[in-house]
Amino acid sequence: MSTDNNLKKEKKQKVKKEKKEKKIRRSLISRFDLLNRFKHWYMGGISITRSLFRVRAAWQGVIIITSILAVLFILAAFYTGAGEFVISLDSTMSKDGFYISDTTDFSEKLVALRSKAVVADNISIFDIAEDVGQVDGVHDGPNYVAHTFYLTNQTGKTRNYEYSLKIRRSSKHAEKALWVMVYYNGKQTIYALKGKDGNPEHQYALYEFPFKDDAAQPEQYKTVTGSESDLTADEVFQAESIEEANELITIPFRTDKEICAGVRKKIKNKEVDKYTVVMWYEGEDPECVDDIIGGWVEAYMGFSYVND
Repeated sequence: MSTDNNLKKEKKQKVKKEKKEKKIRRSLISRFDLLNRFKHWYMGGISITRSLFRVRAAWQGVIIITSILAVLFILAAFYTGAGEFVISLDSTMSKDGFYISDTTDFSEKLVALRSKAVVADNISIFDIAEDVGQVDGVHDGPNYVAHTFYLTNQTGKTRNYEYSLKIRRSSKHAEKALWVMVYYNGKQTIYALKGKDGNPEHQYALYEFPFKDDAAQPEQYKTVTGSESDLTADEVFQAESIEEANELITIPFRTDKEICAGVRKKIKNKEVDKYTVVMWYEGEDPECVDDIIGGWVEAYMGFSYVND
């Protein structure tokens, strides 16, 4: 019996010892595990911090780039000056089915067209291309702006509309020397601000003025005798005779900011109207002086339904 008891006792002690050893092993592993956990936590914190710095740096980059672009835009607006010549339909017309296009086939049915503003550097009406009213789209020449476009009614109804050509902005009072020729379905009218004396601007020439045959208002073109004009022999390059001269009389702008306006009545469904707008600074205008050189005029031509 004593031997059996001793064996049992030794067995219990052995089991107890093994359990203790196992417990110690788990404790060591647990300690290493805590270190690993701390390591992962520490490295994770560093990773998050770096990520935050990266995000912050990215936003700083975006802010810096946006600021640079804003400054460049402001500098461009102030130092390059010239904006755009915009042609646009109002929202009601465009929703109903009116469209504008640079081409007769209306391959692009648009509600707005854009071209450059006219920058001041004087020319003569004689410098404008003879076919200026026959070329589609934007076809600017040296120191003048020209844009031919088409408007169509695809509303399914006969409608009335109105248009207005306005000066949106200008610099150096360049609009004082601005002359504008507007073609409507092949006939043109020439506009300019009134002169200092309150009368329409005009000019004389020994040669017949261009575009006379296209005049919507033939009374803009006259033939006057030397006594009726203010020409002298020196002013017409020592001509042998100034008994007769050609005179071109402009139509005054409607206001200081509105060049012209008109109403188109009863445009039928699928009918097309053609427009050409030409703008330049006329060298014969008394207001065309050195002070306006580099100045510009930004214009807008809008179309809308006739207001009842």
